[in-house]
Amino acid sequence: MDLEAFIAEYGYIGIFAGSFLEGETTVLIGGILSKLGYMNLEILVLWAFIGTLSSDCTFFFIGRAFGKKQIEKYKFLSSKLSIADRIIHKYGKGIIFTVRFLVGIRTVILLLLGCTGITKTRFFLYSLLNSILWSIVVAFVGYACGNVVYVFVKDVKRYEEIVIPSVIIGVSILIVIYRLIMKEKEKAYGD
Repeated sequence: MDLEAFIAEYGYIGIFAGSFLEGETTVLIGGILSKLGYMNLEILVLWAFIGTLSSDCTFFFIGRAFGKKQIEKYKFLSSKLSIADRIIHKYGKGIIFTVRFLVGIRTVILLLLGCTGITKTRFFLYSLLNSILWSIVVAFVGYACGNVVYVFVKDVKRYEEIVIPSVIIGVSILIVIYRLIMKEKEKAYGD
């Protein structure tokens, strides 16, 4: 199976799975691949939207069902409870709209939001708007970044075995660096 066929067959599944988890990397790469002609941008945005909305609702309702006491039992979640609690208390219900843009602690905040008195309807409406906005913005940023590839390589299809892995690795490295910077800021905020 060639690279183009592989992306056509599994690319949107990857977008859904990636956006369900934390998603920026997969949706950015998907946007770049859309610019390069490997994916359809509108379908990419749709799958990113479905993945992120599903994720937000899943973690919110897990928090609602099990409560804060259950969340505290898991070390990987409880280590982020302090900062997530402070962010929720500082920004209140407005955090629902911005939660998708908080890298690394989004899941914990969603779980904690489920433990609060926020109504399901309010949460869903904010999450719906947030998911639409996030999906469009991140996909289009990736799409715009696709122009950078054309600066270096005019015939992407001819060199796709080198270009596509380079794009995936390059974007992944940039996201890791961004996450490390954000983790340091979170530590400073948590202290």
